[in-house]
Amino acid sequence: MIIYLRVLSNEVESFVEEIAIDDTASFADLHTCIQHTNDYDATQMASFFTTDNEWNKETEITLFDMSEGANESLKVMQDTLISDFLFEEGQRLLYVFDFFSERAFFMEVIEMAEGTLKKANCYRNEGEAPEQIKMADLSDDTGMADEDLFGDEFDGSLDSMNFEDLDTDLNLDDYADQY
Repeated sequence: MIIYLRVLSNEVESFVEEIAIDDTASFADLHTCIQHTNDYDATQMASFFTTDNEWNKETEITLFDMSEGANESLKVMQDTLISDFLFEEGQRLLYVFDFFSERAFFMEVIEMAEGTLKKANCYRNEGEAPEQIKMADLSDDTGMADEDLFGDEFDGSLDSMNFEDLDTDLNLDDYADQY
């Protein structure tokens, strides 16, 4: 089964990506696709979170197991298949690409189709992706305040962000003439 995902950012309104991935691929494959497409450093800490319809975090799927085996319920990207969590249109994910700054992409399954893909691919990429903050950039000397990135009301958590203005009425037919 091929899963089609739309990726949005609350930081850059014009940013839209759409990714096709086989449901037998791992979340590590999806992570690599996103990182490569946006010229990010794939070694930086990142996590996917399944969410409910209101973007509330549910299950975390992390890049590295830092619990040293203490958390048996921990999901690691390399060991977790897309089909383990994504199996119907409308499902949502958060992809935290700047882990220490809690900056994330909002992802939604927009279509599912019969077939297989050998490799995940980004078939639509519009706008500039938000810049990734790297570990070396996390000093007090960056000159970037949280409000510069997120607005004056950002308190350092995703919970403080207003996602009501995001266009979550995703319809693939609206973009059919663009590719």
